[in-house]
Amino acid sequence: GEDTRGSRGSYTAALVGVAAALKGVDMIVGGKCVNSFCAIRPPGHHAGRELRAMGAISNGFCLLNAAACAALYAVLPLSEGGLGLKRVCVVDIDVHHGNGTQDILASTYDPRFLYISTHAGGPHINGYSDDKSDDGIRRNLNNKDGIFPGRCGDISPNDGVLNLPLGQKITPSALGTALVCQVTPAIERFSPELIIISAGFDAHKNDPLGLGGLSAEDFGTVTKVLCQVALKICSGRVLSILEGGYGVPCCRPLEKNLFLPNSTNDNNEEKKPLKLLNLGDDLPANMEDRVDIHLSQKLDRCHQEGFLECVKEHVSNLSASSDVEPRQT
Repeated sequence: GEDTRGSRGSYTAALVGVAAALKGVDMIVGGKCVNSFCAIRPPGHHAGRELRAMGAISNGFCLLNAAACAALYAVLPLSEGGLGLKRVCVVDIDVHHGNGTQDILASTYDPRFLYISTHAGGPHINGYSDDKSDDGIRRNLNNKDGIFPGRCGDISPNDGVLNLPLGQKITPSALGTALVCQVTPAIERFSPELIIISAGFDAHKNDPLGLGGLSAEDFGTVTKVLCQVALKICSGRVLSILEGGYGVPCCRPLEKNLFLPNSTNDNNEEKKPLKLLNLGDDLPANMEDRVDIHLSQKLDRCHQEGFLECVKEHVSNLSASSDVEPRQT
């Protein structure tokens, strides 16, 4: 899709991201740390077995799926170079469904994996399947107004998947209810030896995608809840991997005469798109380094609170949980 492009360094960055996730699993299972956060880019949870996993229209900025690779490595037998765990649970808190992760780990039931996703969406938004289609293909009947990646996150196709679409916009109350009433009991029943968090922060209230209403503190609470479950079930073992989140305070316009008092400031001058990303020489020839005025206004709100504050709350709660003694079961 048009949204998934790259530079000469993109594939290397994706490989390093996977390597970081595998190293994190090694450190956690090897007892060097209780939990770990992988601050990697590009994200990965839309990358599946093949391009455009589960019928998505694009790869959603994702090249390689670090979370799925980490889960596969964790359960691979010791004799084959893995860590020999029996069960791994992936909890995806990105605002979008992780179609790639589900495709790799749970396209059919595999007792080694449980994939849980809380995301924006639902049949009333993405449409319903066309049971009368001649070819048997289940189509998204509301593509125009649906939320990426489409209907694949609206249902849970087998016992290894718990998809929880939370509507057009994720609210603290809806997410909190899902965590307490569905996510936590499912993890406890599955009893994993490792929990992997696909940590997307694009459900933040100031994220330019506009699909969430969460604060940075809410993300801290979500992290705390998942870590408490991990302390109870798997000695606190949590690997967190960065996914989405685009509310970066990078586009505040500069005043013309801030440093040049003799320059004129024509109020009637037409506003031009900002050029503040500074993506460097690796920028593809057909991609403009520009931010239009509407996007810049959205990102300007992130100077108050945005992606960076979400990451801070997430990491702070991971760190706090690592100082707590695991429960003996």
